[in-house]
Amino acid sequence: MSEQDIALLPHQFAKSAAIAKQAGFTGVQIHAGHGFLLSQFLSPLFNHRTDLYGGSVENRSRIIIEVIAEVRSTVGGTFPIGIKINCSDQLEGGLTQEDALEVISLLNTTSIDLIEISGGSYFPGAKSSSDSASNGRTSLIFQ
Repeated sequence: MSEQDIALLPHQFAKSAAIAKQAGFTGVQIHAGHGFLLSQFLSPLFNHRTDLYGGSVENRSRIIIEVIAEVRSTVGGTFPIGIKINCSDQLEGGLTQEDALEVISLLNTTSIDLIEISGGSYFPGAKSSSDSASNGRTSLIFQ
């Protein structure tokens, strides 16, 4: 995606949230897990960008922070906004638990109301980091 394409994303998410609110939904969730677009920004396995949206966890989280700000601006301060993120991609070279904790710290500086922590992604040909684990589960430990 070009930076111009990325710049359109917050408005598109906000427009969707506004439609949901107008339709009578009582909140929205931004999906940034399981290999979907925003998850791919977070994952160093897929995000090889060298601009403002790549590199550090902070940069890889930038579009998500921008989306949250635009959605909040559009739906107002009392309409709940949640987000789903991975605790780990469970893919070699993907988002780690340490990265996820850093993302959560960044999300805590936003107006997000709820963080749902999930995990895992499936991409054909990508080696799972849980292949050698006994049960394939990942635990996120908060300190």
